[in-house]
Amino acid sequence: MKACEIFHITHKKSFRWKWRHVPAEGRAIESKESYALYFECVTAAREAGYEPRPHVAQAQTQTQTRTPAAA
Repeated sequence: MKACEIFHITHKKSFRWKWRHVPAEGRAIESKESYALYFECVTAAREAGYEPRPHVAQAQTQTQTRTPAAA
């Protein structure tokens, strides 16, 4: 599967989620719909053949959790 990113957009007084894939040639492919729930957006991206990348902060937290503390 090709990687994509999940991002939020403003919507009225709240926000919604969309996914986007940027291939090597640089022309972004973005979901036409926006989604109220993050999970709905992830599911739609996977159904379209894309795999969401983990967020940088989330990946750093997972790495820190796995790394044992220095003695």
